[in-house]
Amino acid sequence: MARKDVMGVVLAVTRVLLLLAISWPVAVLLVYGTSMFDTGWVRAQPAELFTNAGALTFAIAAIILLCEWALRRLCRHRDRFPRLLDILAPQLSVKSVIAHALVLFALWSFWLVAFCPGSMLYDTYYQICQSYPEDSSVYFGVWNVPGVELDAHFSDHHPILDTLIYGFAAQTSEAQTGSWNTGLFTLATVQSLVTAICFSYALATARDMGAPRTLCAVVFILVGLVPVFGHYASLNMKDSIFSPIYLLWFTLIARLVNSKGALARSPGFFIALLVFGVLCALTKKTGVYVVVPTLAALALIYWRAWWRLGLQALAVGGVMWVVLPQTVFPALDVAPGGKQEMLGPMFQQTARYVVEHGDEIDEDQREAIDDVLRYDTLAERYEPAWADPVKYKYVYNATQKAWDAYFAVWAQQGMDDPQVYFEALVAPIAGFVSPKGAAQLKDALWDKQRGGTELLTRPANLRGMRQAATEVFEAATETPVINVLMMSALYAIWIPALCLWVCVRRSPRWIPLFIPVALTVGAVLMSPMYDTRYALPMIYSAPILLCFCAAGVASKTKPEHEGADDEAVDDSVVSAGVPC
Repeated sequence: MARKDVMGVVLAVTRVLLLLAISWPVAVLLVYGTSMFDTGWVRAQPAELFTNAGALTFAIAAIILLCEWALRRLCRHRDRFPRLLDILAPQLSVKSVIAHALVLFALWSFWLVAFCPGSMLYDTYYQICQSYPEDSSVYFGVWNVPGVELDAHFSDHHPILDTLIYGFAAQTSEAQTGSWNTGLFTLATVQSLVTAICFSYALATARDMGAPRTLCAVVFILVGLVPVFGHYASLNMKDSIFSPIYLLWFTLIARLVNSKGALARSPGFFIALLVFGVLCALTKKTGVYVVVPTLAALALIYWRAWWRLGLQALAVGGVMWVVLPQTVFPALDVAPGGKQEMLGPMFQQTARYVVEHGDEIDEDQREAIDDVLRYDTLAERYEPAWADPVKYKYVYNATQKAWDAYFAVWAQQGMDDPQVYFEALVAPIAGFVSPKGAAQLKDALWDKQRGGTELLTRPANLRGMRQAATEVFEAATETPVINVLMMSALYAIWIPALCLWVCVRRSPRWIPLFIPVALTVGAVLMSPMYDTRYALPMIYSAPILLCFCAAGVASKTKPEHEGADDEAVDDSVVSAGVPC
């Protein structure tokens, strides 16, 4: 056999193995997530589940290949309705981006008005109350681990910037109108408009890079019409503040990857990337763990821009880990958040192990667990799909010696029964990896009726519109085919898996874009329970990721439409900064 033939066989086998390596974890998560979704416990023997996952792996691989074929065909396709597509797909100009953003905002206004002044979580209500003076009737203390007193006005359990934004909107509104309604509705309106602008700019950027106009137009229509986008854009919660900022930052990272790092030399681009990177870190606790590693990794990949990207990573990390705790927190009397959020998945693993193997745990291990997690009630507190009952009862003042002993026991028990540890991780996030995880409608308002405040009210004359919006949302989650677009797994797992294969197979130079994708998906999979809002950054960015990947494919297939991606980056591109 000729050397060329041998290399061809090796390459073909490598591609098959890579495809299976992408498909297999998707299949395992899907099978386990579906089995555990309802109760948090496995409803079949592990051997049966892994057998099913093995069979499903080949089906998923076939679907990925089919989607890749369709995407390549789309990239080769000559646009049949170019004028219509020019109208539907945003172009990279201020006029087009704003015009398309206004169209999205108009489509989303149904959700904005229906749930006026903006649905919220208890977290948001608590953040607003926390922003009031301590002698106010609204202020009721600062959150901390239950049973532990904390002498501070604010807590960084939720990002302090989000708390100040909500507090400013509510207090200004109360001073002017005697109610929080106007301020929070204004905030929800501005947030929806900004989110629409971010989507429009992201799609315009993808089209400018060479993504097929047809795909950009379809994504634009779906973002405008699929309820999860419009509804979540207008919610008063920190995730809805963070996600459009993340989407814009992600788009800038895509531009950086497309230029092979050259855009880092542009002062305008450098400043924009830094500003939105800092905002990502300030508006979501996990943001810094996405932004800093991404910039650090890109500094290693694009070595000609290493110091610029490295400086960005240092700046974002410095703001979050030095400036905030050393300067801002003391000035505003802010107590730092606890470590229980980061360690929650470990605590869940220990708790599930105690439930499954309590009779096998020796006295030394029991004591080590007790010093951190209060062993006697641990099994009773364990809820497979919700980490809070375990993590919020941890020993707040445990010594370093106790932590070291606990970590040693945690590692040992994980080696003894890794199956239990895996199930403990999947149980809370089953909705993110299973088709059973439909997007959730958020209709709560912490008014007096719900045990909140008289400063919040739902307009009675919008009751019929709220009911109609609820029915539309529920119909979208229940109608076959359409409901796929309302599944969290589509955006958190399935689209990223498809795009990874497409980029590895057809456009390897786009692979660095998967650094923030992998980190964000990882953050979603570390969530304490299934809640659509945790996946919102991926719900927003996954359709845009698909467009960027299509741009990479289009650059190889030389499509018959405008905007073909050019790998060569000249000085005019570098000096362009952030066009819009």
